[in-house]
Amino acid sequence: MTGETANMSATGRTPAQSESACRDELAAEDARRRREAALGLVGVAEGGLAAETVEVLQDRLRTDPDADVRQFAAEALGLAGTGVDVVQRAMDADEDPWVRAEAVVAYSRAGGHPNALRVLLDDESGWVRRNALIALAKTGNTDQALLADRLKNDPHRAVREYAADYLGEQATDQESAVELLAAILARDPSAFVRAKAAQSLGDLGTERAIEAIEVQGLNDRSDDVQRTAKRALAHARGVAVDAIQTEDAGGRCSR
Repeated sequence: MTGETANMSATGRTPAQSESACRDELAAEDARRRREAALGLVGVAEGGLAAETVEVLQDRLRTDPDADVRQFAAEALGLAGTGVDVVQRAMDADEDPWVRAEAVVAYSRAGGHPNALRVLLDDESGWVRRNALIALAKTGNTDQALLADRLKNDPHRAVREYAADYLGEQATDQESAVELLAAILARDPSAFVRAKAAQSLGDLGTERAIEAIEVQGLNDRSDDVQRTAKRALAHARGVAVDAIQTEDAGGRCSR
């Protein structure tokens, strides 16, 4: 797998096979068959897996030469909530960034310690750092200082995007959070990040937040950011989106 889609969950793409049949197929010489088997186990893992299936998945995660097999094995183990030690080793040391990124999710699902996730905020892969940040935030192990640091300093747009998103929810110092989000809305090169900053400003809803949305968000160079800003402003004001007026290129008010 290559590109952003490589880190998509296998859930929803699993072949209809029994757990025992998938487990047997994980021993196949053909990598394609092993991938199909691992996908099949993702489809049934959430209800728990037999001990022998867990053992085989752990072996595949440790030793399979195919990165997709290892990635799907990590996902299955995470959904089953087991194999945390093997998953952690993959999370820390697998050579493939997509395997490490999926192992982060699996480790969090299996109840792994947040300190191990925090270390991965320095991983060389932005997708690993993104998943680590999400996992930490979802388990209540982020704070405003950490989110602000990621938002200001991480070179990967997906990390900054989620930092902007969670900062709106977790800010304890609203004034400084609003100032940072306003600066991000004005200057971040990624439209995805600017849109999340506008959304979080709308959630915070202070006078300064509203001003930033009006001045920067509604006039953003991206149509998507403008639309997000319009919704954020409506949310902050407690009105319907249709009630928000903007100016078109000719200076005419429009809705």
